[in-house]
Amino acid sequence: MTSNTPDARPSAPPARAPLAPLPALPAAEAVIVGAGARAPNGLTALQVTMSVRALKMDPRESHMVDRAGEPMVTCRLPSIGDHVTGLDRLVALGGPALTQAAFPWLSAERQRRRAARPLPVIVALPPRSRPGFDPRIESQLLAGLEARSQVPIDHARSALVLGCRGSAAQAFEIALERLGAGEHDAVAVGGVDSFFDPDALEWLDGELRLHSMRTENGFIPGEGAGFVVLAARGRAGSLPRLGQVLAAAVAAEPRPYGSDEPCLALGITSAVKRAAAALGPKARRIPWVMNDVVNERHRVDEWSYVMARAFEAFTPDVICEQPLLKTGDLGAASAPVMLAMATVRWGTRCAPGDCVLIGAHSEGPERGALLASLEPAR
Repeated sequence: MTSNTPDARPSAPPARAPLAPLPALPAAEAVIVGAGARAPNGLTALQVTMSVRALKMDPRESHMVDRAGEPMVTCRLPSIGDHVTGLDRLVALGGPALTQAAFPWLSAERQRRRAARPLPVIVALPPRSRPGFDPRIESQLLAGLEARSQVPIDHARSALVLGCRGSAAQAFEIALERLGAGEHDAVAVGGVDSFFDPDALEWLDGELRLHSMRTENGFIPGEGAGFVVLAARGRAGSLPRLGQVLAAAVAAEPRPYGSDEPCLALGITSAVKRAAAALGPKARRIPWVMNDVVNERHRVDEWSYVMARAFEAFTPDVICEQPLLKTGDLGAASAPVMLAMATVRWGTRCAPGDCVLIGAHSEGPERGALLASLEPAR
C-alpha cells in the first residue's frame, strides 16, 4: 500500500556504473606533420574530404569510346587536359599534392633560417603490367614532381613502389622502417595514379570492368594523388601533429581475381590482422574503416571475408566507408588519399573514431593495410 505521508519518496533507479575509459592509444614513431590530396572532386585534401562527405561525384564522358561505340565515362580532373597522359599526367596530379603535404615541414625549415633539407619521397605507382604504362615514369617521375611541387627531393634516398593499390602499404612500410632505424628525420610518402589512358581504358573495357548500363559489376576509373609527410616523433618539434601511423602491413593473396580457384581473401585478412596487432592484445578495437571497394563483386566479397574473419579487431558498431565510390577508383593513390582524408576528418572533428584502418587490394596479389590514429592523450 502506498503511503501518503510527506516522507514517502519514489525509489530512485539504481546508479549506473561509470563506463570504463578506453585504453590509451599507443604512441608511434611516425607522426603525420603534413597531408595533401588531389582527386576529381577536389584540389586539396580538405576539398576532397568534404566533397566525399557531401556525396558529390562528377563522372564525365570522354572522347574515347567503348566497344559499343558509347563514350567512356571517367572521373578526372577538368584542370588537366584530356591530351595529357602518362608521365605528364602523373606529375600534374602529384606535384600539387606533394606541395600541400610538405608545406609545414618546409615552412619550419625556413623559420630556422636555413636552406630546406631535401626530403626523401616514397611513391606508390601503377604496375608495369598495366596497359598504357609509361616507361619514363621510373626514371623521370621524381624530377618531374620536384620541378612541379618546388619541394627539394633527396633522390638518392627516395623510392618508387610499382604495384597498384597495395603498393601504397608497402611504401608506408618502407618509410616506417627507415624512421624507426633513424635513417630520416622526415619522409614524404604517397601515391599517384590515373586510369585515364586509352590503352588502360581499352583493357578495362575488354575485361568488362567499366561500369555502364550494360556492365553493373564494374567501376568508374578515376585518378588522383595523396601524400603525407611523416616525421620521427622526437624530431617533429613544433610542427602540427595531424595524426600518427601505427602500422603498415602487406601480404600476398594466393588466389587473386582471375585465378582458377575461388579467392578466400587470405592476403587481405593477413594484412589487416597484422596491422591491427599494433594496438596490442585485447587493448583497443578499431571503430572506423576506410577501404578501396568500388562495388566490383570480387572486391566486395574479399572485404566481406575480412570483416568476418578479423571481427575481433573491430568494435561491434564499426563504421565502414568506401570513399572511392565518390572519387572513382584512384589506383595506387587510394590508400594515401584516404589517409589524408582521415587527417582532415580528425582536424575538423567529424571523424567517427580516433583510429582508422585503411585496406587496399591490388589488381595482382598485393594486399595492404594501414593503421593510423590521433595522437595519444598526454
